[in-house]
This record gives sequence, C-alpha cells and structure tokens, in this order.
Amino acid sequence: MIILPFDLGLLLSGLLLAVVVWIGMDQLARLARPSGLARRLLLRARLSVSLTIGLGTLIWWGFERLGWDLSRNGSEVRQVVLILGLVWTVLRCKSALLAHAGENLEWLQQRSQADRNFLQDLLNKLITGTLLLLATLEVLRLMGVSPTLLLTASGFGAAALGFGARTLVENLLAGVMLYVNRPFVIGDFIQVPSQSLQGTVKVIGLYYTQLITPDQQPLYLPNATFASSAILNGARRDHRQVLVTFGIRYDDQPLLEPILSALREELTQCPGVEPSLPRRVHFVGYGESSLDLRLECFGGGSSDAYYELQQEILQRIGRVVASQGAAMPFPTRLVLQTKPQNEDPQESSAGAEG
Repeated sequence: MIILPFDLGLLLSGLLLAVVVWIGMDQLARLARPSGLARRLLLRARLSVSLTIGLGTLIWWGFERLGWDLSRNGSEVRQVVLILGLVWTVLRCKSALLAHAGENLEWLQQRSQADRNFLQDLLNKLITGTLLLLATLEVLRLMGVSPTLLLTASGFGAAALGFGARTLVENLLAGVMLYVNRPFVIGDFIQVPSQSLQGTVKVIGLYYTQLITPDQQPLYLPNATFASSAILNGARRDHRQVLVTFGIRYDDQPLLEPILSALREELTQCPGVEPSLPRRVHFVGYGESSLDLRLECFGGGSSDAYYELQQEILQRIGRVVASQGAAMPFPTRLVLQTKPQNEDPQESSAGAEG
C-alpha cells in the first residue's frame, strides 16, 4: 500500500473525480443531438461542475491540514461550496436555456425582434438577481447570521443609501422603471434632445444604459438621465417626414406654376409616399439668388425606407425642373460700382500723370 505524503490521497482523488466528470460530460455532449438543449447544457455545465468538485476537495484537504475535522463539523462548509457551485452552474447554463427558448417557443417567435430582445434581457436579469439573492441569504444563514439581524442591517443600509448614495438609488430606480415602462428596448435608435445625444440602444442595465452613436462610439448614460429628459424613439414611429427645400432661377418665374403642378403629380405616383398623410409642394420665398420651393411628404418609418424615398424624391425634382426648361441656380452675387458725380475724368488723368 502506497502512503502519500501530506495526506494527498484525498486531494488526488477529488482532482481525479473532477477530471472524470469533465470527460464524462464532454462525451455525453458529443452523443447528444448537435443542436439540442442537452448538448448545450452539458457543454456549459462541465466547467463549473468539475471545478466545484476540484475546489471543494482542495478546501476540504486544506482544512484537514489545519486540523479541522470536516467529516463531523464541516457540513456548513460543504453546503456553502455546493451552493456556490450550483449557482455558478445555473448562471452558466442560463444563456443556453434562453437561447433555446427563443428558438423553440412559438409564442415568443410570433413577437417582434424588439420584444424578444426585451423579454430575454429581462429574464436574464431576473434569473441572475434571484439566484444571487437566494445564494447570499443561504450562505449568511449557514454562517449563523439571524434573519432579524439581516432585516435590521437592511433597514440601516436603506437609510444610508437614502442619505449618502442618492445618485445610485436614483439610477437603480430609473433602471427598474425602464423595464416597467419600456420607452425603448435593445436595438432602438433614440435621441435625447435636451443633451444632444443619440444612438442605438445596446445594453439596458440597472445603473446605466449603453448606446452606440452613429459614428460607432460606445456611450454610457446613467439611467436617471432618462427619468428627467424627453426621449425621441425613432424605432417607434410609423412614418418619417421627407422635407426638401430647393430653388430655381429668377428667370424661370413664368415656369413656377407648371413646376409646382408637375411635382404634385409626381408625389401621387411616387412609390413609398404615404397617401393618407400630407403631400405638399409650395413656393416659400425669394432667396438671394433663387426662387425657393419646398416639398413635403411622409414615408416609411425605418431609416432605409426613409433614405430610399428621399433619394427618389430628389431625383424626381431634378427631372421635373429639367423637363420644364428651368434650372437650379448657382449662388451668385452682383456687385455694382459707381463713380462719384463731381469727379472730372481729365482732372483724374492729370492727377495720375503728376
């Protein structure tokens, strides 16, 4: 019989068991259906399960080396390690469960992409928060902390937060209200006009919200910003306004009415223009070098639909102006220079010769 120094038998047995569990779960995952839930869960859980066994064995061996008899008095330590390992495993499997639910639940697939993103993000935070709260309470109970003490500490903690961490509390409450009221969801393009901020929502956290600006820069905003500022959500509008101001030459004033009539006719035939909303073409003023006209209509709410319609409208304006024999002017400025009335040309030339 081989006797290992420092009582390494327990340690090596635990580490060997952790390796066997890793290999066993890996082999089971290989046998499972490639796109199935079982394969995803096994692959996600093998690391946490194996490390829990290995670390639990290492802790037990270390305590025994210190002279603590965990076989009789170490149930609390074993339970703490087991709870932490279980929570870690569930948190690692959480993403696989949510992904599987999004792919296979029919009622979830019938919702829009924005609603699916919101529900998955909400479930993700609820599962994480609930697990961490329950694990913390159970660990404190195993350590001998009474519920009365917890309630008292939470009361003092709430008072301290109220007086000394008002900003933190405001952001946390605002984060909760973002999930309740849902002024925007992940993937929406929003604007905060009071602060000249805009971007696409990427993350909605309990303390801050991350936006991606149009130039692809990450922008982190405290949630309290949205509680005290107006928000424009471009993803929620059904239609977007196309407003084009352009000009024609002053020499083309006789062609003004034919151009206006032709453009109004074009708006009735242009695909993408919403017929139930205003369609206007008007002469709006005299510019420095042009007769100014303005065209207004409404199209689809998405950015792609808006830019495609705007491009089509601009092309049709150019074709109508050219077909009527008019043109769009270049900015010009006429400078008139006059000579003084009392100036004698002969005196001026004599003075120049002298």
